[in-house]
Amino acid sequence: MIRSLSPTALCLVGLLLVGCNGQSSTDSTASDPIANVVDVDFASLVLGQMPEGDVSTPTEIMELGGKAAPAIVAGRIDAGDVDPFQPGEMTFMISQLPDEDHAGDDPDHADNCPFCKHKLESAPKAIVQFCGPDGSVLAGDAQRSLSLEKGDIVYVTGTAQYNPAINTVMVNATGIFRKSRS
Repeated sequence: MIRSLSPTALCLVGLLLVGCNGQSSTDSTASDPIANVVDVDFASLVLGQMPEGDVSTPTEIMELGGKAAPAIVAGRIDAGDVDPFQPGEMTFMISQLPDEDHAGDDPDHADNCPFCKHKLESAPKAIVQFCGPDGSVLAGDAQRSLSLEKGDIVYVTGTAQYNPAINTVMVNATGIFRKSRS
């Protein structure tokens, strides 16, 4: 039902739940999905320029051995044949980018090179999630709220950690820069 509400209706619902003095008018908690949608300025998560610092791939995060660390993780929004965006949550999946030094300027190189194709298929995926102060994943629509599309090349800032049980990098994101569309 939340998805069918217009942004104006969501704001009105939020105002009804949060009184004029900022106190909740009900017994709802900070993890209330509607409150999370209203309280977060999603535009502030979108970075206006490429973040400065060393950029890591999901494979490089994996090689840290499961240690959580601040990182800038590069990838393409892609989850293969499934939708990379998690409905109702500020969560999406990215895949590792081809090695630019090896591919040169050929955008189709990774599809045609058996070495690159194998390397990308065996690289871990990364799940990017934006969390609130309480640590829970924010409710919302990452695709619309952050102006993202499947195939976008993105650089995500935050804390990254490899989870060997599912061969996936988890990124608790604090910002995102979209380099380009595919």
